[in-house]
Amino acid sequence: MTLLIAPDRASAASISAPQVAYQNTATEGDGPRTPDIISTSANDAVVVWREGTTAAVITAPDKSVFDHGYIRYSYTTDGGTSWSRPQTLAQETSEHSWHYVELYKTGNRIIAYMGRTSPSEYSGLPINAIVAKESTDGGHTWHDFTVNLPLADHGNLALAGRPVWMADKKRYVMPVWWTGRKVGALYSTNLQDWTAGTAAANPTDHLPGEPQLVISQDDPTKLLMVARSTPPVKGDPSFALTAISDNGGESWSSLGLDYNVPNNDSKSYFTKDSTGRYLTIYNTEPAPSGLIRQALNYRTKSPGAAWSSGKLFANPAGPTDPTPAGTGAGWDTYPMGDEYAPGKYFIVWEHDTSAILVSKLDISDT
Repeated sequence: MTLLIAPDRASAASISAPQVAYQNTATEGDGPRTPDIISTSANDAVVVWREGTTAAVITAPDKSVFDHGYIRYSYTTDGGTSWSRPQTLAQETSEHSWHYVELYKTGNRIIAYMGRTSPSEYSGLPINAIVAKESTDGGHTWHDFTVNLPLADHGNLALAGRPVWMADKKRYVMPVWWTGRKVGALYSTNLQDWTAGTAAANPTDHLPGEPQLVISQDDPTKLLMVARSTPPVKGDPSFALTAISDNGGESWSSLGLDYNVPNNDSKSYFTKDSTGRYLTIYNTEPAPSGLIRQALNYRTKSPGAAWSSGKLFANPAGPTDPTPAGTGAGWDTYPMGDEYAPGKYFIVWEHDTSAILVSKLDISDT
């Protein structure tokens, strides 16, 4: 497998060759997608993803099935060189299917939040419950974890980024989006009972979604939300929509385009590391041929400094499936990550809608 990297090694990060955490060339639905990863050391990490559903449980067999299935996981104890046999975290049944999974680590606990839907719906909507599991052994085994989220007032409540802890507010704040492409946050003192803030107003002609959340470099009492941006003309380049909260996620400034943070109408990973540096990993612009999500770039920003230029993170030649499920042939997209040491990350993403890949990214010297 070949991983292309930027040639400017003086300013580029160290990126390890991608390892295959999971591959399935026989899956149905839209294949293995929407992964997340949490690390507990430089050697230990757990990956979760949504496996494409099987046609046998869908009551709309004449339609293309996408955005739901069942939730699986795998873990490594050797830094990502090898991965455990995949296991099921949430099984699809004749009554339930699953849209997404997001992870959060606090202390020795890892919590998986999962959006549940009905197998009778080909699109993975509506979201009818959010269910959680907890692990205290690095993601090797899981047990039920009761949560209460405000679904009744927020149709199709979806999670795409993990919570952050605000020490000054003594609360966790989690980015969310819901029906109407509204984005905002929930807040909680215990990771179980969540209260909704208000949505960020959107005066732009771009549609937000799949938000990420960090504590601002400029003010530790403020939150920065960074959201996917769908442009008014499909296929046009786009930049992230951002907003600021000064009250712990209860309300937000109006959304605006940040021309330093490319997005290109797909989920990006946006985080702040333990040294205060921003990192974003995002899809490159659509190709002239119209192909989308074919490669991932990254940028960094140290406190008080300008954003770096974009550099290539991943565009591996394989592995590929001659007949990939869904429409994602050749995709490298939907990145997520977790910092295991200052400026050092495990990064996971979906490839070709047939594989889940993981690399280590070291931006500590950038």
